[in-house]
Amino acid sequence: MGFWENFKKDKKLIVAHRGARSIRAENTMSAFKEAIKKSDFIELDVGLTKDGVAVVIHDNTLERTSNVKEFAEFKKPYRVIDYTYKQLQKLDFGSWFLEEDPFESIKNGVVKLEELQALKIQRIPTLNNVLKFLKKYNYPVNVEIKDLTRTKYNKTVVKTIVDIIEDNVMVNYVLVSSFNHKYLRQVHKHNTSIDIAALQENEHPKDLVKRLKRLRVRSYHPEFRIADTDLIQNLNNVGIFTNIYTVNEDDDIEKLFNAGAKSVFTDKLK
Repeated sequence: MGFWENFKKDKKLIVAHRGARSIRAENTMSAFKEAIKKSDFIELDVGLTKDGVAVVIHDNTLERTSNVKEFAEFKKPYRVIDYTYKQLQKLDFGSWFLEEDPFESIKNGVVKLEELQALKIQRIPTLNNVLKFLKKYNYPVNVEIKDLTRTKYNKTVVKTIVDIIEDNVMVNYVLVSSFNHKYLRQVHKHNTSIDIAALQENEHPKDLVKRLKRLRVRSYHPEFRIADTDLIQNLNNVGIFTNIYTVNEDDDIEKLFNAGAKSVFTDKLK
């Protein structure tokens, strides 16, 4: 059994991009708890702290999704990797969402401000804690490994994440993706049973099919603007699933599914 065997063969899959991020602060436990009610699997991002703890956060810096500016001990450029997990635990990763209402979900009455305020402080989750939560439901998750090429953890980040997946007995429920395709090869050096996926933006690599087969991926994750019917059908013909990010309009989602896409990553869950 692998990741994709958790789903019916012809099911069109909706993926919660960074959790239910249109109604909760992205990549928080509250976003994941909401997402399991409304999606087929969850996507999240993982980086490392100064002391090597795998934490769930999209950006390399803390400024956009936390109240880091309120603390004198944190200095620009507020890089995640410059601070220990204990230090990051001081930050609130939820209040910015209430203030900015990035998807106008509060303004439009999709979610009530009082409901969000009742959640109180949202701390940065560790990958270990998120997988422990999802394991209770045997709920599938796409773990994106952030590119740590220019850090001291470049050579060890993959092993750290694979160990956490194995320790939580989630090998069959985790899909590991990355824009750094070298990391994907490393995943399989540690555990060939973990499904991997190649992320891509801007333009497709040359000789795409050959490259994907060399990587031994079962799925390809292009951004929406470089995905089309020909791409999806060509990959389907060679047994590679196409999973497209990030698509928020119903018409676009329907077109992609009609073209044969396996799954669509979206911010807006129903």
